[in-house]
Amino acid sequence: MSDSKILDPILQHAFERRGLLQMLLAGGAMAVSPLAFAQGTPKRGGTLTIGADADPIGFDPVTLTAFSSYDFTALLYTGLLRWSADMKPEPDLATRFEQPNDTTYIFHLRQGVKFHNGQPFSAEDVKWTFERIQNPANASPNLTIYSVIKAVTVVDPYTVKFELNAPSAAFLAFLSTNPVGVIVPKGVSDLATKPVGTGPFSFVSYEPNQQCTLKAFADYYEKPQPYLDTVVFRFFKDQASITSALRSKAIDMTWFKDPKVSAQIVRTAPDLVNAPGKTTRTFPVWMNLKDKPLNDVRVRRAISLATDRKAALETVLGGSGKVAAMVPESHVGGYDGVGEMPYYKTDIAAAKKLLADAGYPNGIDLGDYIVVAANPLDVSCAQILQQQWAAAGIKVAIKPMETAPLISMWLKGEFPTLLSVALSWSPDPDSILSRILSTNPSGKALGMTDTELDKMIVDARTILDVKKRAEAYLAIQKRICDNVYVLDIYQYPLRWEAWWGYVKGYVALAANIRTYVRTTWLDKA
Repeated sequence: MSDSKILDPILQHAFERRGLLQMLLAGGAMAVSPLAFAQGTPKRGGTLTIGADADPIGFDPVTLTAFSSYDFTALLYTGLLRWSADMKPEPDLATRFEQPNDTTYIFHLRQGVKFHNGQPFSAEDVKWTFERIQNPANASPNLTIYSVIKAVTVVDPYTVKFELNAPSAAFLAFLSTNPVGVIVPKGVSDLATKPVGTGPFSFVSYEPNQQCTLKAFADYYEKPQPYLDTVVFRFFKDQASITSALRSKAIDMTWFKDPKVSAQIVRTAPDLVNAPGKTTRTFPVWMNLKDKPLNDVRVRRAISLATDRKAALETVLGGSGKVAAMVPESHVGGYDGVGEMPYYKTDIAAAKKLLADAGYPNGIDLGDYIVVAANPLDVSCAQILQQQWAAAGIKVAIKPMETAPLISMWLKGEFPTLLSVALSWSPDPDSILSRILSTNPSGKALGMTDTELDKMIVDARTILDVKKRAEAYLAIQKRICDNVYVLDIYQYPLRWEAWWGYVKGYVALAANIRTYVRTTWLDKA
């Protein structure tokens, strides 16, 4: 059973209980994964150098949208809860919480915690953080996720109450997720370039296209962590450069986007530890539905029928994944890649007929298809799709683009017709599907207007029965596929991690963020 499918019964159980949910004794020592200490007694000091495949795009967890920033927020900030090594919610800045009813949570906070600027942590910071998220002026991507929050009330300096508009099966999962659930200091501005958190490491410097340096935070509340003195992220623009740096031990750990590259280097380096990723993301083709020709469902269905998803999967990933709908199989209600979905069968003749019916008997030129230049897998898949669609008379011109402007275009809906940017790991199906709500800025920007789909997505949030919730999400995905609002190709692991054997105490998470650098230590001769 996958981690996500284990998680939901736990969350459901939390909703069903009444009274005190004692997650840890207040003020007690935090639990540390036994995996982190399975390799001996930790040694203090040293610098861990991590090879990164993309620069961060901002450090403010309330406003950032790029996965490339998550590695940094995972070490700079902490939240009320966090994910354990086996992907279950556990306490962090909150030591315990009470749930008097299905829509009320009372969190009791850890005392004596400081932010990196020396400011003491309290319930006021929690309230401030969620007010920033809920302020439309901040354009937080978490606004829709937390739209279920009716009120956040400071009970006393170390107690905060959340009241929800309706039961939320995903609420605890969101609070556990970095950066979605982390807390920022009240009154501090410019977090995008000068991050200030309560995490195990504090910000030192960032040199674009070169490196980012963090140092151990002396006042971090989980003694004796962190063990490392310094963490340095070095940025590389391609897999070949990362591979070379890892082989020469210029970096101590990294991850690979391509499973074939990962398998090859692990075979030739027996001292390298490898952690294969979990199937947690999809490769979608986002569509601008506002204007012709993609405001016509017949054109969108023709594109879907002209797509051979299995062939793309085999060619790009060597079969290391599955055919996708919008929710990966690792989530509740995720598509298993086998069940029937509308317009998933490749049928070139039917695609041509739909185009003719839509007024394009001689085919159609959709113009630019924008993809992430820094991701070779994305570019490769786009090229395969270009060839497949051409058989049905559908033409596109592939346009690779840098990540930051591409994401900006996607969120604003300012791309001509087609754009691909894969989603990072998500804590819950709702965080994936909420993106296309017509009431969400991102869904509105794409031209979404399906109020029935909106209702299905919003209603699914309140379903606490896991089986019924799974059924609801499969129905939602069938409606999306039937209307081809988003064209999903395949689902696959986000990253394949690798690190040298002298790096101890590290745990790779399904979320693909390096939270457990806080327990990492070096055992170099």
